[in-house]
Amino acid sequence: MRNASTNRRSRGRNNNNNRGKGGNNRTQVYDSNGPDVRIRGTAHQICEKYEALAKDANSAGDAVLAESYLQYAEHYQRIISDMNAQQALRQGDNNKDENKKVDGNTKDNSNDDLSLPTSILGEGVKANSQAVRALEDA
Repeated sequence: MRNASTNRRSRGRNNNNNRGKGGNNRTQVYDSNGPDVRIRGTAHQICEKYEALAKDANSAGDAVLAESYLQYAEHYQRIISDMNAQQALRQGDNNKDENKKVDGNTKDNSNDDLSLPTSILGEGVKANSQAVRALEDA
């Protein structure tokens, strides 16, 4: 007899939803268990809190605890840097995609100094620009 549980819907959370989407959302909430404190919040909030705790510990004369807090802050600063780098990559990819399309048509930049589509230039201008280039190269 077959096991009927394979046909049932999953009742728990589906943890595969975020695969392939880049992860590290800016609004993602983290739980941090530091040396003496537990902090919950975004990476920016946690980083700021650990920096404040390090400042307080340093002013209280506990340099070791202050250094520990700064190490935790550095960890979350790296997470923030990774998020910024991923966002820059995504924006770069989006800009490349936007530059390839003009009104739903792809540009033909191979023979154009002004990056105008050949539909605007026409065949006469295109042939003329090729002739000018050949004279410049000679």
